[in-house]
Amino acid sequence: MKQEKNIIVFTQQDFQANFLVNPNPPLGSGHDAKVYLAMHKRTGEIPSQQSPVNEIKILKLIDHPGIVQLKGHAQDFTCALLEYMPHDTFLRILKKGPFHISLAKSLACHLINILAILHNHQVAHCDIKPENILIAANYQVKLCDFGFARITQQLSRPPGGTPGYTAPEIYKGNNLDLFKCDIFALGVVIFIIVMGFPPFQSNDPTMRDQWWNMILTKQLDYPQEFKDMIMQMLEPDPDKRIGIVQLIQNSFLQNGATHEQIVQEIQKRVKK
Repeated sequence: MKQEKNIIVFTQQDFQANFLVNPNPPLGSGHDAKVYLAMHKRTGEIPSQQSPVNEIKILKLIDHPGIVQLKGHAQDFTCALLEYMPHDTFLRILKKGPFHISLAKSLACHLINILAILHNHQVAHCDIKPENILIAANYQVKLCDFGFARITQQLSRPPGGTPGYTAPEIYKGNNLDLFKCDIFALGVVIFIIVMGFPPFQSNDPTMRDQWWNMILTKQLDYPQEFKDMIMQMLEPDPDKRIGIVQLIQNSFLQNGATHEQIVQEIQKRVKK
């Protein structure tokens, strides 16, 4: 095995000689890979194993504490070793109810900053949802699953996404600004963090179902600064939708909870 910076590059023979894999059951699955638990025979370190190509290329490009870390990969890109995330997905803790507004502000700020890092590297995630946000061993929140992601400066159509989080322009089948699609999807996630339920019952937000009409007519009880930001993130017209530079400066993201308070709340929810 050889090492490139902090990433191990190995052959299949290297992997079999140095790692044990528990094939049953898989930890999960992404767009183009299954995830299994692996352990280094000598050190006992536990990364997780999957077999993406796109994910490896993107994770080698971006090293950030808010993104699941690449530990190693096969020379032929058929297998990757990722940081082990033992506390399940963000969806699990979202199911336990909305977050207090100060905690929601900090979580939203954290996720928006992660998205800004991706976009600064010209990477669009294309499948942001609670299931693709994981909880690390230290209860940090990290973005994962880059199977749909694109490294691009061009406008193009992604191969997929998840209904309920996809921007309305995706349903029209035209060329897309993938960065604006990411902002819409993250807006749905932040809405759930604050309100405890999604903004749409229908998978097609252009239908403007009952929940969406309640949002538009201000029938829900939430701070005005939150409504202003969410309406800009969930703007149906991508040309009018807020961009990442303006988003990270939004007033809703100010005066949130401390990092320690966020960790304590996530830890409490994980252990419930």
